[in-house]
Amino acid sequence: MGALLNVDYSDELTRLRVQEIIRYIQRLGLPVKLNKIPMEYIADSFYTHYRVPILSAAPKDENEALWYVFLKSYISSDLYQEISKLSKYNYSISRSASVKLLRAYNSLLSRIERGTVQGMKEGDEKNVQRLMNNQSLRQEISNLLRFYMGNVKNLDKIRKSISKILGDDVGKEVADLLFDVDIDPYRARLAKILESLVKILAKVDPYVEEGAVFERAGVPSGIRSIRSFSDLRKVTNLSKAIYRASPTLFAYKLATRSLSVKDVSLDTREKIYMLVDKSGSMFYSVYDGFAMDMTQKITWATALAVALMRHSRKVILRFFDQMVYPQLTNIKDVIKALLRVLPLGGTDITSAVHTAVMDSKNAGLRSYKLVIITDGEDDFVNPEVLRQAKTAFRDVKALLIGGSNSVIESEIPTIRIDSTDIESLKYILKNI
Repeated sequence: MGALLNVDYSDELTRLRVQEIIRYIQRLGLPVKLNKIPMEYIADSFYTHYRVPILSAAPKDENEALWYVFLKSYISSDLYQEISKLSKYNYSISRSASVKLLRAYNSLLSRIERGTVQGMKEGDEKNVQRLMNNQSLRQEISNLLRFYMGNVKNLDKIRKSISKILGDDVGKEVADLLFDVDIDPYRARLAKILESLVKILAKVDPYVEEGAVFERAGVPSGIRSIRSFSDLRKVTNLSKAIYRASPTLFAYKLATRSLSVKDVSLDTREKIYMLVDKSGSMFYSVYDGFAMDMTQKITWATALAVALMRHSRKVILRFFDQMVYPQLTNIKDVIKALLRVLPLGGTDITSAVHTAVMDSKNAGLRSYKLVIITDGEDDFVNPEVLRQAKTAFRDVKALLIGGSNSVIESEIPTIRIDSTDIESLKYILKNI
């Protein structure tokens, strides 16, 4: 049996979730000895996070004493209180937290087997009172929990700040992804990128304006009643039929403004296709190398894309390094991609631009403006591909962040960015 009173261990959904966690552990290849962890413990590890746990007064089986003390220690900790704010009724975070908790318990079992936990005598693992009174064991449990669960104090703060700027869906996605990262230094770097991104967006938001109107022809978008005599050139086929059949009825419907006309709207949103370099050098700041406290080039470039998307411009974004990544068309997917970006070496600008040209030809993107954001660290840019881009798109521009590239600068209009600050972003938003 498990340690929680509010879990039905025989329920179909409970068993399904246990199997999903087992498959997840196996897929990741995590060193968890599942043969030593009963399915009830796995269920406990999930539902402890998914809803408010109700712990039994004492284990029904003496063989469950160690798990009971381990779980009780965790639930009563400040660490659990922080994690439960994120995990309650959130399946993905609860699953990740479950896996982390099982890894901590698995490590505890291994340490006890090796005899490295002080004060543990034969038979103690079956006696709740002795386990609770063993301070060395309690400290061991606390250390393991902190190691495997990670530092989550700032996660809720980050989630709230991102939700305020980018919406609850994006905030939830960010919390899920950050919690699912097992290596704390990497999680800290991602958190720093996100904090920087939110600060930039909050400051630059008032300066973002709508794109210029460049589609002069109206696009049919529905049917409405006539509003003025100028609408007569947009009458529907039904209205034309009424005129032929009964000019008197037509005149009446015109006078009462009940004549139907085609509703035509103007698309005033500027269309932008962005290629954003995500190679290793883009994870440096302009001046100080690999950045933790300063704004990284990749963060600045992403902030530009998100700012454009937030203000209803039609934006297509592709990250690239040695290869070109899938199209992104909304903020949520851009943030997810940013959190999964690994700073790889190598940049193939030619391949990225060629992909954009093919996208334009295949999807009719001639009215889009192509914007290439890179630091220019590529010695093999093919000028012919840049020329093809100028015929495939309405306009082409390059933004070189903290770098230069003679081929790009000789072929297409280029703006050099010497600092990844708010002022440079404001300038680009006005001149892109």
